[in-house]
Amino acid sequence: MAVAQNTQGRGSSDVPTTTICPACRAGMREADTFCWTCGSPRDGAVGVVAPDRLEVVHRPDPTRRAARSHGRGPSRRQSRQIIAVFSVALVAAVGIAAWWLLKPDEDTTRTVQAATTRSAAPSTPAATLSADPVPVSAPPATAEATPTVQYPTGVLAPSKVTAPSTSPDSADSAGRTTTYRAANVLDGDPSTAWRTEGNASGSTLEFAFDSPVRITEVGLVNGFAKVDPHDGTDRYTQGRRILAVTWTFTTPTGPVTVQQQLRDGDRALQRVPVPAVEASSVALTVDSVTRPGAGGRFDRTAISDVQFVNA
Repeated sequence: MAVAQNTQGRGSSDVPTTTICPACRAGMREADTFCWTCGSPRDGAVGVVAPDRLEVVHRPDPTRRAARSHGRGPSRRQSRQIIAVFSVALVAAVGIAAWWLLKPDEDTTRTVQAATTRSAAPSTPAATLSADPVPVSAPPATAEATPTVQYPTGVLAPSKVTAPSTSPDSADSAGRTTTYRAANVLDGDPSTAWRTEGNASGSTLEFAFDSPVRITEVGLVNGFAKVDPHDGTDRYTQGRRILAVTWTFTTPTGPVTVQQQLRDGDRALQRVPVPAVEASSVALTVDSVTRPGAGGRFDRTAISDVQFVNA
């Protein structure tokens, strides 16, 4: 039978025809039992009523549906159940991990509880507490602070003084012996003095201390400040007076020098401040002196007193 093309009815636009309906001549498919146009049976049998067309077309194929269900995978309900189970398992795992990380160490908890119990308990004899001591870490050792040196204050007394030359002893108007040794400058008495013959410029007296001292001021009496008690002779104006000296301090960092200008005719102790120095010895050098007095008959240079002070 030749294949015919039907241009009328639903079958003409939906599917290709493979046969012709014997009743209305419409095209039919090979699988159709009834005509889509008139509903006549394929073989033209009389009295056979065609079933509803939708039922014929949309009758589900149980075999095909089962196959689709098998290949599609789990249903929506099953997917929700799987997600719920997974969520519960994830929350449980996170909770266990957090507890493990944050749980207190057993030894630390026990030590803290023991220390808290002891601090809250009433005072107990030392013998009872020493039976179960609380572990305490010792504080780190610290370097001992360097003790501050305490220097004596006030007038300082050198242990020794030396001079390059000394005038010979003499006698006053009453016949009493007068000496001119270097130690006389440290006795605090202006009627005694160190004296040397002639011009003493360039001469140096050396003062030594038993241990280093701090010095902030020095001073001296720049001549023989003595008036003879028997005949009233003024020994200060007879000899030369010192006009300038240089003080040299021996310190741990090297020598420190201070120059001092003196007033002629001032018989008191003339002082000069010194930048605070730590010294173990001091040198006093005579830089310049006056001309001799009394018409030049007494050409000698003298120093009555020397003083060192730590204010």
